[in-house]
This record gives sequence, C-alpha cells and structure tokens, in this order.
Amino acid sequence: MKVGILLFEQYHQMKSAGSSRIRGRWIIDNWDEAEQFQQGMDYNVLIYQKVFWKEHARGFKGLKILDLCDPDWLDGMEVVNFLKDVDVITCSSERLKESIEAFTDKPVYFIPDRIDLTTIPKPKVHKGKAKKCVWFGYFHNIEMLEQAYHKIKQENMTLKVISNGNLNIRECNIENVKWEETTVNDEIQEADFVLMPEYKTGRFEYKSNNKIVYSWALGLPVVTNPEEFEKFMNEEERIKESEKRLKEVKEKYDVKLSVEEFKKIIK
Repeated sequence: MKVGILLFEQYHQMKSAGSSRIRGRWIIDNWDEAEQFQQGMDYNVLIYQKVFWKEHARGFKGLKILDLCDPDWLDGMEVVNFLKDVDVITCSSERLKESIEAFTDKPVYFIPDRIDLTTIPKPKVHKGKAKKCVWFGYFHNIEMLEQAYHKIKQENMTLKVISNGNLNIRECNIENVKWEETTVNDEIQEADFVLMPEYKTGRFEYKSNNKIVYSWALGLPVVTNPEEFEKFMNEEERIKESEKRLKEVKEKYDVKLSVEEFKKIIK
C-alpha cells in the first residue's frame, strides 16, 4: 500500500503551516508507507490535508481522505461540496467532527493532533517564582490574550509573544519574537508557563488542544484561567504539573498513535 499526503502548505506554496507539520509531515515521518504527495505518482490512498482540490479528487481512483483542522466553511471554502468527492473525513477535534457529520453521510473520524516526540528537546527545568509567560500562535488569534493583561501587569511579569506579528500595548512588558520552526522550542522554554486563556467563541470552539499538548511536551504548565495563573507562579506547582503532563503526552499524544488510527481507518 502506498499513501500520499497532499499538504496544505504544499498546495498553497507556503513556507510552512502548523497544520501541515502536525497532521502531515510528522505523520509521514512515522509511517513507512506514506510520503508527501508527488504529481504523477501512483497511490492507493490519498489524504487531502486541508486541501479542496476537486479536479484531482474526481479523477483519483484510490481511497480519498479529507483531513480537516478548521471550520473552513466559515471562510467561504467549498468544504460541503468537496465532501461529495471523498470517501472518508478525519477531524482534529470532536466539535469539528460533529459539525461535519451534519453535512454528510460519509464516515467521519476524530484523530487528535499529536506530537513527534523525537523533535522535542528535554523538558523545561523550573526554578523559583515565575517571571515570564509566553503565548505563541498566529497573530490574528492574539485577541484571546486580552483577558490576561491585567493579571500579567499585576504580577509584574514579562509576556513573550511568539508569532507572525508584534503586540504593542502599554499594560504589559512585551517581548515580541518571530515564530520560526527551528527556534520556537527554545523560545517557549525560556518562559515559566504558557498562557492560553479559555476562549470558545467563533472559530475557537472548533480548535484542537494542540498548543496545550505541545506546551506540555516542552515541560511547561498551561494557564487557562486566573486560578491557574496564581497556582503556577509557584515553582513546586509547576514541577508537579510538568511531570504529570509529560506522562500524559507520552501515553496519549505520540504521533505514532495517529498513524495507527489512520491505518485502522484505511483497513
């Protein structure tokens, strides 16, 4: 069996995309039968990773899987029409799966975002009271941080923002860093915890927990509310949380589990 994965970043000629790394390249690197899609190659299975290429899908004779990680129909993408041209849909969150099931009678599966643990450095070593927190992601999602600015200022902390844009506000001491795949791990681990406030409006309700899991894999606690902010200011609490979550990541979020789930779906 030969599996081709057509990446979002490849189709749109982008340098890199988070979804393509998590649900594409990491899958390929841990699946002997899979490779990045090459035009003209013969495949038994083709996974369209957030790609809606109707012309190709209509001509492809093998098993066609559409892998989704966003509610792209909200942006006017022809997701519903493309569902007719594939055999199976996989989704990165349960909420996304529920929505897609309302549009089609095709089989829809939930495959969590997971991590290639071989790409992750040794976990963060925690020392002393927290002095710096970090947020990372696409800059158009920065609005989720607004509810945390007061707390950051109150604790006299530095907020590091790792993104494709710069945050400039008077309320906090801000350190802006450009997101780069080769440096992001080190940049995140310079902080004491990751700030990821609960935000369930609009597109956010469909999002997976991939940034939370990624932070755990790096050994950092994740703060989602004011109570956790207070808790993880303390060194001992951060150490306990880090140990607990690292165990969870190894048990539930190794990308090899996703490969096995794809194999099961195909079989």
